[in-house]
Amino acid sequence: MSDADWDSAFSALEPEIDTSAATARAARIAAARTAALEYSAKIEEPGWFNDPLQSTRSKSVGRPALFALHERYLRREWDEVLRGGLGLLGDGIKEEGEVRDLVMRAALKAGREADGRVGALARRWSEYPNQPSLCDISARVLFAAASSSSSTPNPDPSAATPRTVLQHESLLASLASLRLNRLQPPFLSTLRAILLPSHPLLARVLDERAVLQEDGRREEVVKEVGSLDLDARERETLERVLGLWGDRDEPDEEDVGRDVRSL
Repeated sequence: MSDADWDSAFSALEPEIDTSAATARAARIAAARTAALEYSAKIEEPGWFNDPLQSTRSKSVGRPALFALHERYLRREWDEVLRGGLGLLGDGIKEEGEVRDLVMRAALKAGREADGRVGALARRWSEYPNQPSLCDISARVLFAAASSSSSTPNPDPSAATPRTVLQHESLLASLASLRLNRLQPPFLSTLRAILLPSHPLLARVLDERAVLQEDGRREEVVKEVGSLDLDARERETLERVLGLWGDRDEPDEEDVGRDVRSL
């Protein structure tokens, strides 16, 4: 047989190579390169979320309103934050905790902590046991409201929560914020401010633990802590932040809470 005959005989045995996958891949790469050349950066206009037509593109109906609330807060428009935030809470919003935080902070800035609606939000601090910053801002609002009521001449007892109740609730909210974050300076500062008027010794220990080394002082501190109307967990938290637990007060890493607003 000639060479041509051999080639003809074995040509049918040659494997067929499928190049469809490689061809498709090359086409995708070429399309991606073309799209990249045609790309232009999307420009977000400041305050786009205030435009009803533009805000409809947001995945969440409440997000544009929340963005607008943050913008007003940054502009120091405290009354607008209060009005808008309370409106969002009334309508219902997924980011309820974030809105509460903004409303209470704006209330403190505006001197509106005695507003009954703000006080009602602050008194719900126990609903957020794992969000220490909400407990802390609630404590600050309640304590400010208590201080405000004490300085108001002839307050109407039927129109407001008694000052002693507000003071006690502010203490409980502050301790709740410190349960998972015992070394957070802002939270400790809140607790110190709450303790100072009625329990100056405990406030002093927060500033300087060396006070416990003075003769008979530790026993005095323990006795004063025991006189407070606290449950077991609250008393333990206060004892820990005061340093009464000594070497036993080494928090485990896994027990330390994480809260972005505490950073």
